[in-house]
Amino acid sequence: MPMGRDFATFGASVALVMLPFICAADESWSASLGATSDYVYRGVSQTYGGGAVQLGANYQNPLGWFVGAWASNVDPYPGGASSKELDLYAGVNRELGADFTIRGTYTRYAYLQDPRPVSYDHDEIAITIAYLDLIAATVSYQPDSSSYSLLGFAHKRATIAYELTGRWPLRDGFTITVGAGYYDLQDLFGVGYWAGDTGLAYVHRRLTLELSRFYCDPTVAKLYADASANGTWVLSAVLRF
Repeated sequence: MPMGRDFATFGASVALVMLPFICAADESWSASLGATSDYVYRGVSQTYGGGAVQLGANYQNPLGWFVGAWASNVDPYPGGASSKELDLYAGVNRELGADFTIRGTYTRYAYLQDPRPVSYDHDEIAITIAYLDLIAATVSYQPDSSSYSLLGFAHKRATIAYELTGRWPLRDGFTITVGAGYYDLQDLFGVGYWAGDTGLAYVHRRLTLELSRFYCDPTVAKLYADASANGTWVLSAVLRF
């Protein structure tokens, strides 16, 4: 895939969105540049087993609210023209006592240069409750999700996701990561499915390396065939600024 010009466009988009906040408070600004051997989202490969380059930018206000942007190449049709995913998000964090926090996030998923004949852009509202930096439970609602699968095409329907993630720090910069989720696609295709992952991450200064294996139940293959990430190993590297 010719990605150089595409990601120059991504970088410009992220920079324009975040520029006012960079100038306002450098200490609350963060950014990331990453590469992954496969972009897997909720048990489904977004690149049909191909690699992806991803970048993001985030501003965290001292009062608890935040805004950001994240981008990646995607491949909605294997062997066809690729698309570009740009996610714009905003939300707020609040403490619940000494150890717990609650976060509300709104995300707008947009697909640039998308070869598909209809728009797959959609919104998501998510609520997350986290214990320290170790365990987090999230419920997400998408009121206008669209998807094409082996069961047909559904446009602007509601979906719900229930997810639980955890991380256990080890020694010398290593961390074990786990995640599991149930994805309710009843309004889309009359089905739901389970997916999860386990991984080992290593952090050295600003660089994070992670090796993960993904799992999902047979429903994903019935929906998306070869895009199912069941049993897929993924190696990722992220540089944070």
